[in-house]
Amino acid sequence: MPRPTTRPTSTVARWRAGLAAALTGALAVIGAVAGVAAPAAAKNAPLEVMAIVGCSTGDDGTGALRITPSADANYVWSVTGEEYSAGGTVAGSAFIDVEVALNGLAPGPYHAVVEEEGNGGVPDPHSFAEADFTVEACIPDLGVAITGATCSTGDDAVMTLELSGLVVGTEYRWWVAGFSGSLLADAATAQIPLSSGTPPGNYLAYAETVDDSPVYDWIAFAIEPCQPTVELAVTQCSVAGGTGTVDVSLAHLVHGVAYTVTGPDGSTQQATAQPSGVTTLTFPSIAAGTTATVSVTGTWTVDEPYEEPPYIGGGNFVPLDTVVLAGSADAALTPCPAPPSAPSKPAALAESGPGDVTGAATVALLLMAMGGSVVLSRRGVRRPE
Repeated sequence: MPRPTTRPTSTVARWRAGLAAALTGALAVIGAVAGVAAPAAAKNAPLEVMAIVGCSTGDDGTGALRITPSADANYVWSVTGEEYSAGGTVAGSAFIDVEVALNGLAPGPYHAVVEEEGNGGVPDPHSFAEADFTVEACIPDLGVAITGATCSTGDDAVMTLELSGLVVGTEYRWWVAGFSGSLLADAATAQIPLSSGTPPGNYLAYAETVDDSPVYDWIAFAIEPCQPTVELAVTQCSVAGGTGTVDVSLAHLVHGVAYTVTGPDGSTQQATAQPSGVTTLTFPSIAAGTTATVSVTGTWTVDEPYEEPPYIGGGNFVPLDTVVLAGSADAALTPCPAPPSAPSKPAALAESGPGDVTGAATVALLLMAMGGSVVLSRRGVRRPE
């Protein structure tokens, strides 16, 4: 059997039609309100601007202007300072940061302004923002160096501590190889001479500003042990078949090191540093007519091995460990004088024996000839009247 159908009365139909119309109108109003309120919702946070900058040493400061738009729009920005002006236009999306690069900033105060394009300078927080910021002067990188360092034989090294990147009016303190001190900078650089009391070894030089957040620098360096120097004085051979003598003077010997000195004849002697600073040795009986070579060798070893300090930086320092000390010198020995030669004998007359009548006859003839000459000479003389 078919289900019976109930028809609504005319009153109910009118009520239903009115309810539908009311709902339709309400939805239209809600839609219209939503359409109007949507742009306002996009501006529920104000426009923001801030500067992120570094320091400057003159006019080389850099940074960025960070803009946080409140809506999808173009924004006009400007940054002004003493003898500085920059600006432009940038497209932004709501709540997405946009950064504009800043260059050529000098130390000093600045003012930044950002506004939505077409805003006309009206200080609406959703379309206008400004901020002040300051660029600080950079503190130069502090530099530490050791110059003019000499070798050491025990406690006689000299050196100069050089500091750079100083800020005038700032106080600094420093430590170098057992020395320490402080200074109030009156220039960008400073030279501090240091002398005496420094033996060979590995050392640190450190300097820092005197404040709660110090700026510092340091280096490791070495004072080398001196290398020996050798001077020779020769006493030459004075007689035939004799020898020469070589006197040796050694300087710059390191205290505590035992040296081996090898002479021209291959013999060796031991030497150490003397209070006078010069150690003398003699090698006698050295062959004349030769080249005399004298050499000296020793080994120095560091007292305390180097340990890397707990600071950042320092460079690539190669510490001293064991150092070979050596030196040599040559000298010429002239040949000995030649021996004197034997005196020569005068020529002798020929000898004649009892049976040598030739020699006697020759003598007799010479005498007769000499006698005849005398007689002839006397005959040629006239007695005076």
